[in-house]
Amino acid sequence: MEAARSRGVRWRTSKSMRRQQKRTKGSEEHNPDRINTMKSAGFEETDRLLLSALRYWEVQRDLIEERIPAIRSVSAPS
Repeated sequence: MEAARSRGVRWRTSKSMRRQQKRTKGSEEHNPDRINTMKSAGFEETDRLLLSALRYWEVQRDLIEERIPAIRSVSAPS
C-alpha cells in the first residue's frame, strides 16, 4: 500500500530534471537557425494546405460552371 501524502508538502523536481528544463529553454536562444527552420517548415505546410484547398475549390467551380448551361437548357422552354 502507498502511504498518503501529507498536505502542504511540495514535491520538488529532481536536480537532473531541472537541468534538462534549463537546457531546453535556453536552446532556442542559442540556436536561432533551428527556430527559423521550424517556422519555415510550418509556413510550407500551411502553403501546401492552402494550395490544396484552392485547387479543390477551382475544380468545384469548374464543375458548377459546366452544370449551369445544362440546367438552363433543361429548364428553359423550347
